[in-house]
Amino acid sequence: MNKTQLSLLIISTFSIYSHANSFIDDSSVKLTTRNFYLDRDFTDFKAIPGAKDWAQGFILNIQSGYTPGTVGFGLDVQTLTSVKLQGDEKYLGSGLLPTDPKTRERSKTASEIGVTAKVKYQKTEVKLGTLQPWTPVIFSSPSRLLPQTFLGGMLQSQALSDFDLVAGYINKVNHRDSTNYEKMTNTAFNGRFKMAETDSFSFAGGKYNLSKNTQVGLYYGVAEDIYNQTAFTFKNNMALNDQSKLITDIRLWNSSENGQARAGKIDNTLATANLGLNHNNHTLTFSTMQNYGDTAHPYLSGGEVLIFIDGWSTDFLNPKEQVYGLRYDYDFKDYLPGLKFMTRYNKGSHIDLPHLGGTKLKEDSWDFDLQYTLQTGMLKGLGLRARYAMYDNNFAQNASFKPADETRVNIDYTWTFK
Repeated sequence: MNKTQLSLLIISTFSIYSHANSFIDDSSVKLTTRNFYLDRDFTDFKAIPGAKDWAQGFILNIQSGYTPGTVGFGLDVQTLTSVKLQGDEKYLGSGLLPTDPKTRERSKTASEIGVTAKVKYQKTEVKLGTLQPWTPVIFSSPSRLLPQTFLGGMLQSQALSDFDLVAGYINKVNHRDSTNYEKMTNTAFNGRFKMAETDSFSFAGGKYNLSKNTQVGLYYGVAEDIYNQTAFTFKNNMALNDQSKLITDIRLWNSSENGQARAGKIDNTLATANLGLNHNNHTLTFSTMQNYGDTAHPYLSGGEVLIFIDGWSTDFLNPKEQVYGLRYDYDFKDYLPGLKFMTRYNKGSHIDLPHLGGTKLKEDSWDFDLQYTLQTGMLKGLGLRARYAMYDNNFAQNASFKPADETRVNIDYTWTFK
């Protein structure tokens, strides 16, 4: 969508519906300010010390209501702005700021605007324009200063009881550290695939609530001429007594090449299982993730995969990789409401990357997360978060993921205007 088309869309929509009460009365305006510091210090790679940035972000979301009638029309506008506070060319870009790939110079300021036209009939909604899908096969990453967005169309429906349906067609992506829409590519970390462009990503699926405690989901996505992917999810919460519950979360993906197979052969089945025990303020979770097949798990560049096992300095999605993890969460709600703590240890082994050192490689990470959200006062909702990670592997030094100690600190606050 070019600037002329964008302007015409905004003008025409508001001129037609500016007198529709529900369009205005049901609208909302939210401004999120996010101060983000990220320092990834490479521990045994001397050519470059690491990746480091400090930035301020502004996320403005204007969401309209719908016009009256059987079919309602609306319009959403999102503006994203980043401001560099610190960013040295001797460091790699951290994904917080637009960064020149050759000189590593950061943009001092950068802004973009996204517009989404929407149509609603009863419990079914269609959106065209800027999108942020959250599904197991395509996921808009929110883990940096500004969110990743896509361009296309998406349908969401709750017309059937206990069933959520989603389907979409995407043809462009705007990455977290960019202001331009571009063609999508597959992730090629550690040389697992050839990086290739795709003209579109199509997806469809849904989740069904078998009961108030049990949910299943099935999704299918196609990155044209790169890969097909099917995802299955199962979640269940089982009460053991008034103070305890057992949490089960199982997710499966199966991926193969599509069409011209521009990224090369793709043959992967990814199985994840998480078993958690929650008692009062404590949650202890055991997780495992197994990669089967001849290749790694494919996903779109700049995005993420909805897995419970995760690492801030790696993704644990290499060929043949077997991962086990243990996580502990504590909620201080009885002592200081809004304060939460998390720590986890993940270890991956049997990694098959001959070009990076062998067929039995390994990696591991320790992660610590402390966050506090103000519960009262003028700054109610202010979020403070500090994270620290220690990551190590025995890959060759030209690997995408390098042993590192990583610190992340961010401060978020959202103003809501009705």
